[in-house]
Amino acid sequence: MLYLDTSAVLKLYLQEPGSAEFREDVGRSQGRLFTSRVTYAETIAGLARVHREHRITRHTYRRKRAQFESDWMALQIVEVTQQVLRPCPALIEKYALRGFDAIHLGSAIWLEVAAFACFDVRLRSAAQGEGLALIPAGHGPNESSRALQ
Repeated sequence: MLYLDTSAVLKLYLQEPGSAEFREDVGRSQGRLFTSRVTYAETIAGLARVHREHRITRHTYRRKRAQFESDWMALQIVEVTQQVLRPCPALIEKYALRGFDAIHLGSAIWLEVAAFACFDVRLRSAAQGEGLALIPAGHGPNESSRALQ
């Protein structure tokens, strides 16, 4: 089981350093991919932002958005429930997380996933602090994804 936060989902659709290697990591998960319901809006917002920043063309934005919306159906979606939200206040206070990042980490903890895929430095540190295995394993603290910065 592999949990993908939004930075990881975006890495599947944007050409960034490490994207190809990460796609290989995801391919090895054998289709057991999980993410939060909030990832849907966050991913479309991330794709729209890189389009507004002229990092992708309108045509590419439309194609990537359509591809994401098609792929969304294959993901295992974690609903934002009380069980998922329960650890969020403590996670926010302990690691200075943003709200949706706490929801991603709370979702992964609730699922008891085998691995957590993320490119956000603070969220990776928090996941590691909570004992989750990280994908990609060698992703350093200075290599955060530009997609969600």
